[in-house]
Amino acid sequence: MKKIISLILCAVLLCCMALPAFAADGKCGCGFSPIIYVGALGCTPIVRDAGTENEQMLWKIDTDFLLSNLKEVLPQISKALLTRNTQQLGDALVAFINASFGDLALDSEGRSKENVTTPELSVPRGSNHGPDSDYYFNYDFRLDPFEHADRLHAFIAQVKALTGHDSVKLKCSSMGGVVLSAYLEKYGYDGIDVIICRCSPLHGTAVAGEAFCGKVELNSTSLTRYGEDAIPFLETGAADDFLEGTLYALLDVLKGAGVIDGLCALGDKLIRDVGDQVYQEALIPIFGSLPGIWSFVPEEYFEEAVGFMHLPSSGGLHDKVFAYRNAMANIGDTLKAAARDGVKICLICGYNVQRTPLVTLWKSTSDGTVDTKYASLGATCGNVKEPLDDAYLCSLDNRTYLSPDHMIDASTCALPECTWFVRDWLHCNGNAGIDALFNLVMTSDEVNVHAFADFPQFLEADDDADTVYPVTGAPDAFERLKNHPSWLNFIRFLFSIIKSVFKNF
Repeated sequence: MKKIISLILCAVLLCCMALPAFAADGKCGCGFSPIIYVGALGCTPIVRDAGTENEQMLWKIDTDFLLSNLKEVLPQISKALLTRNTQQLGDALVAFINASFGDLALDSEGRSKENVTTPELSVPRGSNHGPDSDYYFNYDFRLDPFEHADRLHAFIAQVKALTGHDSVKLKCSSMGGVVLSAYLEKYGYDGIDVIICRCSPLHGTAVAGEAFCGKVELNSTSLTRYGEDAIPFLETGAADDFLEGTLYALLDVLKGAGVIDGLCALGDKLIRDVGDQVYQEALIPIFGSLPGIWSFVPEEYFEEAVGFMHLPSSGGLHDKVFAYRNAMANIGDTLKAAARDGVKICLICGYNVQRTPLVTLWKSTSDGTVDTKYASLGATCGNVKEPLDDAYLCSLDNRTYLSPDHMIDASTCALPECTWFVRDWLHCNGNAGIDALFNLVMTSDEVNVHAFADFPQFLEADDDADTVYPVTGAPDAFERLKNHPSWLNFIRFLFSIIKSVFKNF
């Protein structure tokens, strides 16, 4: 008996002696590398005078702060409108914008004011990782994307050390794709095994390009559609369906009665009267100083934007803005090279949602914020709510990557095999079906648009059921009502019939 006990003790002792060797190796054998989630614009607060009695949240800006600034200039605005004094009105609007957003501006070197900081930047902690957890990377959206890339590089190294893995998965939302582009340009993709970009402006977004070129206008059709597309995503409580349906009907009635056209005409007159002053004295000094916002300007707008926004011809701000152009230009080729080297890629884009209705290019199909052609790195798209024209469709020899509703041709994308499209999906809106696709991307050996039976290349977001399903044809109001009977869908169907009748008269 003593011999048996001695043998057991020896075995235990040997195991204990071996443990330090395993610990020294520090490798995790779970087979699933950690996920780093790179957040969207506004993923961390920007604060003035943090920790003092004068602390003020500048982004995301709080309502009370905006209202207090508006209260200061409201008498001046009212008087200007009554007397039709456009100079006074312009002065009041400039004062309001500068009071509300002026401290966000950077200096000529692209640096923040010392008292304007981001006190809640995340640092990786703990070794827990898996498909249902991630390490959150946030950043100050105003700054040079390459500054975020440097910090992300250190962040990745820390996560690897904490978890005992040699690689990580990067999941990027919206502006997170800008940070990714800068990171890949500077550090490459070594040590990354999965890249997911959700609604990311990899080639910019037209609303930034047009705004940075002064191409601003109000359009009643786009304004109405924008409201209608946003209504299903409102958080309106228990009576949400009835309220959403009523709002949908109200928008269409106001449009038909010419009310929205009248409001847009007044808005356009306001833009003509005071737009130049507001740009020169507020918008250009603030937003023209932010390299992060410059990263949204597509290449075809960039040269004009440099002149319109008075970008300095030299200095730190100039250099930071121009440096990112290389990252934007190279991101498609970089991702293709990564895919060839075994990195699993998933780009997912929304389409058929009315884009921000403040610019001349309002017909561009998008997820409401980012144009589908830019998020997909080159898809050929019909206008929002419309298929590609017949001449283009007839010219296609290969329809492998043509959407069943004929709205998207993905063959022109940088990575057509790795790019998914979701119809009627609002920018970065939560959806359990899309999350399920991401889990497949992160856990499957083969990742492409043919690999998953339930997730082909073209999907439709169903906000009622919180899922996605394959696109089978053109959007149809009756099919929507049949699949999900609701007050909102009944109103949609009713107004589609009314519009069809009037169209035929």
